[in-house]
Amino acid sequence: MPWVMVLQLAVTLRRHWKYLTPGERAKLASLLKKSQGVPNRLTRAERAEVRLLVRKLEPIAIARSVAPIGRRGLARKR
Repeated sequence: MPWVMVLQLAVTLRRHWKYLTPGERAKLASLLKKSQGVPNRLTRAERAEVRLLVRKLEPIAIARSVAPIGRRGLARKR
């Protein structure tokens, strides 16, 4: 993957990460660390909070903005 594509991805992710307040970012990071990638390690309320915070990151918008980056990378392999 060319470095330009990696940089574009990083910029997009950083922009969306800033949609959260510093407190929300810390809380999300804490919950993700606590879960270690396994949702069942969190309480029901904690899982609901993770879902709420992730929605604020607008994952669909991230996917839409990153999809063209991936398509350019695939086009070069052919």
